[in-house]
Amino acid sequence: MNSQTTADQKASAAKLSQSTSDRQSLCCYINTTSHIQVIRLVSKSHTNWQRVIFPGERLLFETDSESKLEILVNEGVSSLVNCQKLLVKLSA
Repeated sequence: MNSQTTADQKASAAKLSQSTSDRQSLCCYINTTSHIQVIRLVSKSHTNWQRVIFPGERLLFETDSESKLEILVNEGVSSLVNCQKLLVKLSA
């Protein structure tokens, strides 16, 4: 029974370390332009995430810490923003 408890503890620790490395963060993007934008999340966990954002619109989304947000304004014009810059700061 003691060896079962140890195996369960190891499995729990492995899950905890995996969930810590894959932790999702809350981000916010605001389209401050007067143009409609298409944004695309570039990350390991989101393979096909894309949204249309209207002028003045705010979008909250969750992603991992290594993600980048690609912003497409016109055909061929785009910029890449590190999602670390879009993190929502929660106050207690």
